Amino acid sequence: MATIKDIAKLAGVSHGTVSNVLNGRGNVSVEKIEAVKHAARQMGYQINAQAQSLRASKNSGIALILPDINSEQYYQLYRGLQQSLRPSPAENLDLYITNDHPTVEVEILRTLAAKSYQSVVTVSCLDDCERYYQTLRIPAGNILFVYRHPERAQATFSLDFMQAAQELATGIARDQPKQVGILCEPLSHSHSRIFVENFTSALAKLSPSSQVTTIAAPSSECHTAAFAFFAAQTPQVLVAQDSEKCRSLTRAAWLGSTSPCPTVWYLSDDEPAIVAGQHSYQMDYARLGLEIARYLKAPSPDAGERLIGNRGFALNRLAEPGAKAAGDTLNMLILPSPTTDALKKLLPHFYRQTGIKVNLAIYPYDEVFEILSSLHLHPYYDLLRIDMACFPWFAEKALIPLAEIDPQLPPLLENFPSEIHHHFSLLGDKSWALPFDASTQLLFYRRDLFEDPTTRRMFYEQTGKELNIPRSFAEFDAITAFFTAIHQSGNPRRPMGSSTTLGSSGLIASEYLLRYYALGGRLIHKNKPVQLEPERAIAALMEYLQQLTITTNLNSEWWNASVDQFEQGQLAMLIVYMNMFNDVAHNPLSPVIGYAPVPGNIPQIGGGSLGMSRFSEKKTQVAQFFHWLYSTEITEQLVLLGGNSAHRSICQNQRIMHLYPWLNILRDNPGSGIRESRGPQGQLFNLRHAEIIIGQGVTNVVNRMMTPEQAIAYINQRLLSETQN
Repeated sequence: MATIKDIAKLAGVSHGTVSNVLNGRGNVSVEKIEAVKHAARQMGYQINAQAQSLRASKNSGIALILPDINSEQYYQLYRGLQQSLRPSPAENLDLYITNDHPTVEVEILRTLAAKSYQSVVTVSCLDDCERYYQTLRIPAGNILFVYRHPERAQATFSLDFMQAAQELATGIARDQPKQVGILCEPLSHSHSRIFVENFTSALAKLSPSSQVTTIAAPSSECHTAAFAFFAAQTPQVLVAQDSEKCRSLTRAAWLGSTSPCPTVWYLSDDEPAIVAGQHSYQMDYARLGLEIARYLKAPSPDAGERLIGNRGFALNRLAEPGAKAAGDTLNMLILPSPTTDALKKLLPHFYRQTGIKVNLAIYPYDEVFEILSSLHLHPYYDLLRIDMACFPWFAEKALIPLAEIDPQLPPLLENFPSEIHHHFSLLGDKSWALPFDASTQLLFYRRDLFEDPTTRRMFYEQTGKELNIPRSFAEFDAITAFFTAIHQSGNPRRPMGSSTTLGSSGLIASEYLLRYYALGGRLIHKNKPVQLEPERAIAALMEYLQQLTITTNLNSEWWNASVDQFEQGQLAMLIVYMNMFNDVAHNPLSPVIGYAPVPGNIPQIGGGSLGMSRFSEKKTQVAQFFHWLYSTEITEQLVLLGGNSAHRSICQNQRIMHLYPWLNILRDNPGSGIRESRGPQGQLFNLRHAEIIIGQGVTNVVNRMMTPEQAIAYINQRLLSETQN
């Protein structure tokens, strides 16, 4: 194998230079970086990542010990931890598999002791925890026993198997079955024992005549053990401790019985049962990983036992109603968007549940605005999606307050941050609508380029500064200019810096106002009319004009074209509303996408609200639709299908966070955005029209019809005369 000495000789540089290049450190010129990389590739040299990690740190990283990685509960625990810890290089997660063999687990402990991990998370098959404490010699609060809790364990995490057992027993007892069979893990494991004991006890009280047969087996033997239920008298109901055991039971019924498979009730992650005769109880395994990751950021010496609540019965427990409202239809006015597309996919489920059909009338933004402005000419709409920029303007004119539709609708707003409630629902002392697809602007960037040693060195040589994520628009423009200067058409490693969208006055205003807000400007002023602050407005406009000389300028009416260019590797950075990026998450480029707050950290909030038209008389049907749409399960499915929501449950769903990790920013900074759609005393003005005026004024300067000073005066004059209530 080639050595650093060999590479140094071939590249014509010192040993220290080679070491600095290969380890991504030091003040090395672009020329020498390229020479070392070329020599390393030519000689087939590869860095020993494990040795490098050991040299870099001591007592760092987290070890996860699992019986296997194939079981849903263990895989989701791993994925939840991995996703939560991914942003921190100091918290690397290493996986070890025991196959539920104690001797293997003991050997793994010796390996962990030699590597000096900071924390260990384990689903242990050992009966006693002392082996861990004696071997690892790290604080007891840093050793977490998950699901299975050996005697004297000091820090334990689990889901609530007692609650799960009791709720399954309640559901099963309704049919008073004579025989119930349970397939579970060995009862020596604490979570399995708790589940079986509480299920048996609860069922005995609710259905005294029911007889329970329990077969406990490790995962490796469940396939064989399941056939025992079909050897003689088959139980009327079967219970499985997880989805793998459910599959073992249905497979055994198919292969080993002449009768149909009995009804199966089982514990699952966060997905509903989609097969007739099966009832899934959702335990939310991935959220357990999230809570463990949060704990590991600040371990406690007296952690004790921590139980994470279950999700319970979800979609499969929304019982098919006995009497459907046959022939009922709701008409919804809505924009084309990823969330609209996702909703369209889910509407068959609502129809199946209620018998109510929902028609989506999809129109462009301007046409929706015109319809809302003359809603009396369109009394056939029942549901209205109103952009949050003009929600305060239209709320009282177009909508029925939520409490007048159904007193149980306002409590749905408790699932959203108070800032979202303020912008998307509240006007005066009434809630008029529910947030539909709330979003905010983010900076997306090519992390692989920002971390590339050659690119970083080139930037340093040209600017004298480090290539870091831009925190101000001055930094953003400098980085944009750098990438544009080295741009090579068709080379994804040399993209343009960023893009500007010029095909719509509304979009132009949005991109301009982002810079204006970053300079401290505002539209709304106390005791003054709505206007741009001239000095800041002119400065922001000058910045905007300079931006046009270093970006790809797209004549498009929406940001799709910019997102497409980023997705194709043609842009190094892009500022856009985060919901526009949901499709990019499924692109091969997704692993190298970074995300950060916008420069200046004052993003604009976007999206819309959903309310009931004041001309509709279908309050009962609208209430049913809202309760369905804003249930945790449907909201999460909406986002998984590419839609957007600010519902609190989104950031607890690790499957969603894995797809769209930038939602962490919305979770951590729910109130950092701005959209000035009402005055300081709540007085209304037409923000949508104001943005059109601003966009038209900026366009006049781009087209050299006005100077920046003339444009700002023109904008302010029109704002004064055209946007007041």
